[in-house]
Amino acid sequence: MAFVDLLGIEVLESTPERYVMHTKVTEDMLQPHGVLHGGISAALAEHAASQVNTDHSDANEVHWLGVEVSSKHLLPVFEGDTVETIAEPLSLGGRIRQWEVKQYRLSDGKLFNVSHMIMYGQKQHH
Repeated sequence: MAFVDLLGIEVLESTPERYVMHTKVTEDMLQPHGVLHGGISAALAEHAASQVNTDHSDANEVHWLGVEVSSKHLLPVFEGDTVETIAEPLSLGGRIRQWEVKQYRLSDGKLFNVSHMIMYGQKQHH
């Protein structure tokens, strides 16, 4: 089962400069204190940055890999809420790309996480 299916990710927009997806928070995504696990937020950020690059590149030539993720958690998110993840580029030059990914709780629209992703375009060997 693919990551997108495992977490129930719904893609709403994918352009070269913006990627938007929604993810419903389930019990399986919570840490022991009953809030969304920070690793899930970071994984959603990396997925968004990786997927937007993949969607708008020749996948037969380049695979986009996460090199670094920096994720800042600002507010808790609880089961039943929906996370909106929005990735926008900071730098799209060459094989190194940087993305800012913001995540919002749809229950109140508040920003709960800001992540920065550095992606590397790995050339395919034919």
